[in-house]
Amino acid sequence: MKEKVVVPPPEEIEVIDRERPAEPPGVYLPYAFDGGKTHPMAVAGEGYRFHVTGLTHDERGYPAMNKEAQDRLVRHLLDKIRKNADDIIDLVETHVRGADVVVISYGISARISMDAVEEARREGVKVGMIKMNTIWPFPEERVRALARRVKAFVVPEINMGQVALEVERCAGGRARTIPVCHAGGFVHETKDILKAIKRGAR
Repeated sequence: MKEKVVVPPPEEIEVIDRERPAEPPGVYLPYAFDGGKTHPMAVAGEGYRFHVTGLTHDERGYPAMNKEAQDRLVRHLLDKIRKNADDIIDLVETHVRGADVVVISYGISARISMDAVEEARREGVKVGMIKMNTIWPFPEERVRALARRVKAFVVPEINMGQVALEVERCAGGRARTIPVCHAGGFVHETKDILKAIKRGAR
């Protein structure tokens, strides 16, 4: 952590009251997914007892290590994320309108990237930036839309290009993807990102 965490006052925190089970204790199955957007969740202290595990499990929550249970649970989790992608994806866009190059970054790399974007703009380069506060689900539709009008994406990241590959996949050859990667141990230098931005603008 390089910055402080600010916890808002309790009255500003939204509390979401989940749907409660209609079935009584002993009948309620906490993981009997029905394909709906949400599933009823029991509240501690109201008499419901069920098992919680990180393993593949049955409808009661007890481990079930078989392909049927695995398929059902993994599909449920993926569907839940995909159906709510628009609510989950969190991007901060800066100077993107009219940009020829868009920098896409996240985490500490995004802070360094913003310095490079501002320096490039002072030098007359039409560059914008997308800071990804969430990485998955990936903002595929936004990248596809931008790929139709920008020259290149620059992707600074402290790994060996996993997010750059996602950007390249979504761009589909309409715009170049220029990774700025390293394996860790230090943060990017502004000059390296600036160099990639200028390369993308050519």
